[in-house]
Amino acid sequence: MMKAIGAAALGCGILVFGALAAEPIVPESGPLSAQTVHRLLLVDAERVGNRIVAVGDRGYIVVSEDRGATWHRAKAPRTPMLTAIDFLDDKLGVAVGHDATILVTQDGGESWSLQFSAPKEERPLLDVRVVKKDFAVAVGAYGAYYESTDGGKTWTGRKITEDDKHFNSIVDLGEGRLMIFGEAGTVLASNDWGRAWTAQPSPYKGSFFGSLVAGDGALLIYGMRGHIYRSPDKGKTWSPVDNASSATLMGGDKLPDGSIVLAGSAGTALVSRDDGRSFQPVPTHYTRALSKPVAGPDGQILLLGEGGVLDVPLAAKQ
Repeated sequence: MMKAIGAAALGCGILVFGALAAEPIVPESGPLSAQTVHRLLLVDAERVGNRIVAVGDRGYIVVSEDRGATWHRAKAPRTPMLTAIDFLDDKLGVAVGHDATILVTQDGGESWSLQFSAPKEERPLLDVRVVKKDFAVAVGAYGAYYESTDGGKTWTGRKITEDDKHFNSIVDLGEGRLMIFGEAGTVLASNDWGRAWTAQPSPYKGSFFGSLVAGDGALLIYGMRGHIYRSPDKGKTWSPVDNASSATLMGGDKLPDGSIVLAGSAGTALVSRDDGRSFQPVPTHYTRALSKPVAGPDGQILLLGEGGVLDVPLAAKQ
């Protein structure tokens, strides 16, 4: 998937794109020019109020205080590619990436500290969820699973399945229920804050790359060949969602107005106005891979990916 761009293929659970461009000249911290931002490979991002914090190749962490109009680089140690980021509130956030890298911020993303890494394991982490102040989970390739019970200061790894399929996404459904989705239709569920995990029936044998909760509480999962599934009952039953595109979907977000946007390969973007029951294409006039949509200025959506940040009009909700 996009989270492994530039890395060797790790099997059908992770998609690999073309070779990366030459490394742009990026200052250690401070403002970034628009030209530099468009040369960055950005993989994931989170909104923290009006702030957007994005992560990507070569451990870059970039921040916008004005919903994507301008960007600056956060203060962070040098690391390999960062693949995912999540915030509990406007202060505490966790970013993860290759070499099982885990970074933590206590100031909303302006500065980061390295809390864990395990390069010898050769297992990139691909998603992270900060569930509550004393519980966070990071998951990744070959069944990688790490958890923290002290605000991200320390992390403990353990094996939660017998096989080594890649875990690509983890979602918090509330009241202690978590779900993991991944390679070859992997679906795992926990009802006790991650203490025990059990395999669940999967609606699809292909890989899932992302998941999110809609405004009405429905759960959406998406992945290879444009497959989207919706569950109204926290993963007990699933229904396929029509999608005319077969482009692989790699990232999604629920916007402040409740709309849902998904993004993926070949410049693909889709929007739903009905809590994920149906999706329509968003014209991007773009052919490169996209990995994460984020709400931009009014009427705009920011699409992160191989070309940094793409600003695309999004029709007003009807």
